[in-house]
Amino acid sequence: MRADLDTSVADAGVQANAPEYGEDRAPASSPLSCGVYFKGFGTDEAAVDLARFEKLVGELRKRAWQQPEQRTERKDRDGVIGIAEVWLPQRGWRMSVEYRTPPDESVITVKAYDTACLKEHKVSLKTGG
Repeated sequence: MRADLDTSVADAGVQANAPEYGEDRAPASSPLSCGVYFKGFGTDEAAVDLARFEKLVGELRKRAWQQPEQRTERKDRDGVIGIAEVWLPQRGWRMSVEYRTPPDESVITVKAYDTACLKEHKVSLKTGG
């Protein structure tokens, strides 16, 4: 799972510039231990925009992550997409890939969860679709 995420992020050109977000610090007794996480902000060299988000989703789909549901979006008053999210399942995992453009800087966040592990912790995923 981690390899799929790391290579997809790298191939899409998203900077891994928030390493503390992806660190595994959760104890095994916590549902957070069931996940793999990534957050990347735009830089001068590699902007984080909707096109980069779409490229990342495309890279994950090349690695057999499925997209059975439509992408969810929120637009501002001018019709510009400010938030986009997709859920991708594969091999007992469910992954959320989200793009946000808050007032300060854009970010792509990925959260992948081992569904069997979540069931052991009695946690269910709420998805957008």
